[in-house]
Amino acid sequence: MSKNNIPHHVAIIMDGNGRWAKNRNMPRNNGHEEGLKTLSKITPKVFDAGVKSLSVYAFSSENWYRPKNEIKHLMDLFEKAIESNFQYMVDNRIKFNLLGNIKKFPSSLQKKIKNLEEITKKNRDYNFYLAANYGSKEELIFAAETLRDSTSKITEKSFKNAFYAPHLPDVDLLIRTGGETRLSNFLLWQSAYAEIYFTKVLWPDFKPIHLKKALKFFSGKIRKFGKIN
Repeated sequence: MSKNNIPHHVAIIMDGNGRWAKNRNMPRNNGHEEGLKTLSKITPKVFDAGVKSLSVYAFSSENWYRPKNEIKHLMDLFEKAIESNFQYMVDNRIKFNLLGNIKKFPSSLQKKIKNLEEITKKNRDYNFYLAANYGSKEELIFAAETLRDSTSKITEKSFKNAFYAPHLPDVDLLIRTGGETRLSNFLLWQSAYAEIYFTKVLWPDFKPIHLKKALKFFSGKIRKFGKIN
């Protein structure tokens, strides 16, 4: 695969953790734990393939309606993930970015998020975006409210600059696991011209070979962005 056929920004909707656990007569929390293991294995493979930015949908703003014990377990997993991957991101010059509103998170998790963002903010080799308590519609409303009293003409550039992470590049390849075929309020603006790859593979079962198939799918696309070749 040539460098021209490698997506700059890959976004992943990591779906299927709960069903993975249910299929094995396990609690849903076991599925989330396996999903975290998969993310730790897939992330290096994404960057090794030449991708510069990776975004993952970990917790949507709608997920607060889930059972309280599941939410608590997810918060604990987020802390565990930051702790266990801290040195990996530092050593590999990966910039960590949180997409979403962290004010509803436990204070200990907020501190770990801010600390990792601060320590990795000067890293330039790769970008890792964790979407947690994130909803694209909420982000668009946030941008609109930010610019509501602006006296300058609102442009596409100025609107994007009001997003949670203005530096987040547009999505080239969006992967959704678990068999569902929808975006679920994830990076709607940024995915306007994304190539979308759906797979029935549940996220805990997603292996490097599945990532390779998704990248191959992308490499076969001719991206015209509304123009004519």
